[in-house]
Amino acid sequence: MRIPIALQLHTVRNEMKTDPRATLQAVAAMGYEGVEGNAPEGMSGTEFLRTIRDLGMTLIGSGVRVPELRNDLDGVVARCKETEVTMLMTGILGELRAANGDWKSVVQELGELCAKATERGLTICYHNHAGEFESKVDGKYGLDYLFESIPAEHLKAEIDVYWVKAGGEDPVSVMRKYAGRQSRLHIKDQAPPEKAEECPFAEIGHGTLDWDAIFAEAQRIGIEWYVVEQDRCTRPPLESARMSIEYLKSRGMV
Repeated sequence: MRIPIALQLHTVRNEMKTDPRATLQAVAAMGYEGVEGNAPEGMSGTEFLRTIRDLGMTLIGSGVRVPELRNDLDGVVARCKETEVTMLMTGILGELRAANGDWKSVVQELGELCAKATERGLTICYHNHAGEFESKVDGKYGLDYLFESIPAEHLKAEIDVYWVKAGGEDPVSVMRKYAGRQSRLHIKDQAPPEKAEECPFAEIGHGTLDWDAIFAEAQRIGIEWYVVEQDRCTRPPLESARMSIEYLKSRGMV
């Protein structure tokens, strides 16, 4: 089964602030079948969704911050109704910094918030960075402690293969470990050593990650969407997004 490809709009965040319609048009013209992200300032959720659909793409999910789940769950639910989204990506590294690295209290709160969100019809997905592999709780990686502490029915995984590698672990092994919790996979490449000082990120297929192994495992575990994301670019972000999907096209994945 071919896995469709979406773009995480964080890649083109500045372009979305300047001219969201033109940016979405450019993304669709490249061949992306979906996008992940929130409606930009000045555009209602309804208008955002309509624009995406008119361009032949799917809004596969959005993001939510822990303070929003804590302080304005009603608002989050209302926003999701406008965009017809039920899957929301989140993370806790900011909360961990504020709590001086107290994983247990932060994870306990996240579990409670995710349970409430689930009751309201939302699915919260955890997006990892490197920090979850740089800290240990009771002898376990932070990511493992998180997923062992919060039931799968309340928290899914949205593994980012770049950040797994940056954290010193093998993306395929982590994908396999959490195969039953994930339907989307964030894909970005790691710059080769000679370019990493300028920017650690690379367009997909232009870096060092083992895409043959990653894509084979994604097929095996039933990933439903690839989500291309590049946190920083050394060229215009739309050009980077184009280079990534051109590589995927070259592999017959689009």
